[in-house]
Amino acid sequence: MKKRTTKLTSLLLLLMLAAVFLAGCGDEADLKIFAMPKEYMNTEVAVKVEEKLQAAFGETKKIEVFSSPMYNDQKLIVEIAAGGNGIILVPKDTLAMMSAQGPAVQLDDYFKAEDYPAGVMESLVEDEAGNEKQVKGLFAIPVDSLPIFKASGYAEEDILAFIPVNSPNKELSIEVLKELMKP
Repeated sequence: MKKRTTKLTSLLLLLMLAAVFLAGCGDEADLKIFAMPKEYMNTEVAVKVEEKLQAAFGETKKIEVFSSPMYNDQKLIVEIAAGGNGIILVPKDTLAMMSAQGPAVQLDDYFKAEDYPAGVMESLVEDEAGNEKQVKGLFAIPVDSLPIFKASGYAEEDILAFIPVNSPNKELSIEVLKELMKP
């Protein structure tokens, strides 16, 4: 029994040591864009979008774009809650169902709602005093209105891009969203 415990302890220590070394590897992205489309998003699309964004931001900011190979509600919940994403792409009906819980940053101060009517919805927001209320406004941008995705060969309809309220860097997320809008 003691020999088995020693082996188990050794294995756990080895795994912890490996985790420490791996945690130090690579540079963390300044902004992550996560896509969870209903249909498949080709990896090449994510790579092209990432390359175009990286070219726009140069070496000052590291941008990562990645997508899920298949739609999964549980994975989406984890990505929204703990993924550390600055921008998330989801089907319109999915965001509409979640909007009552207030997952997205209101974008009316940065973009014209009349230019993106598909992104206008009611959502829960918190005011300066910490009170929650339902507000109708612009909370997402339709991906089919973002030229960078069209140029990269992505054509799925009814996909919205939104900035999660827990975005690690809201200002950078808005800056990247504006860059995605450039032709």
